[in-house]
Amino acid sequence: MQYTVNIADIEQALIALGGEAKAKSIQDRILVDHCENAIPENYSHEKSFRQTIQRKMEDYCPQAEGFSPEKKEAKFLRVGHGLYRLAAGYRRKEFLAIEEISPEEEYPEGAVKTITVNHYERSPEARAACIAHYGVRCVACGFDFEHKYGEIGKAFIHVHHVVPLSETKVAYKVNPINDLRPVCANCHAMLHRSTPALSIAQLIEAMKCKSC
Repeated sequence: MQYTVNIADIEQALIALGGEAKAKSIQDRILVDHCENAIPENYSHEKSFRQTIQRKMEDYCPQAEGFSPEKKEAKFLRVGHGLYRLAAGYRRKEFLAIEEISPEEEYPEGAVKTITVNHYERSPEARAACIAHYGVRCVACGFDFEHKYGEIGKAFIHVHHVVPLSETKVAYKVNPINDLRPVCANCHAMLHRSTPALSIAQLIEAMKCKSC
């Protein structure tokens, strides 16, 4: 089979690999996802295929000689020998939705107050595995950020813990397929509108009732 290396497939491979990976790992992911795990016929050998991937990435890498931000967007960062990271990483765009704030008090508008926030650590690898399995479309309402917003929304989605981290209280080994789901920002907010959080099935049912 023949295949042409392209930026979209490289980005998706990096997302699946957690946002940072060696060129060899990116190559292997692309081979599995798009090339039936075999070097395409239009490339002479594996090294040629990997070099093509790296050249494509370097075209969008601000560390590369001659890179011009006026001509191209910085999509990748070279962070080590043959090691690349998403420049506009999907992780940095994620809005954390699970917070506990105490105490709950009312203040006049404009008053200064001190709040305490418990931040629950999330695994970027688990997030990436969830997205690789389910995709970036909201499992509750079907919203797709790229379809709505174009390039700026590409690969963006929230990841919801089926059992909120704030309820587990202790560290546990998350299963990306069983424990996580991709949801849009609106659905994520609605899931956490109540305590305990709604299930995705309950939210879908609520949306069905609204349209009745």
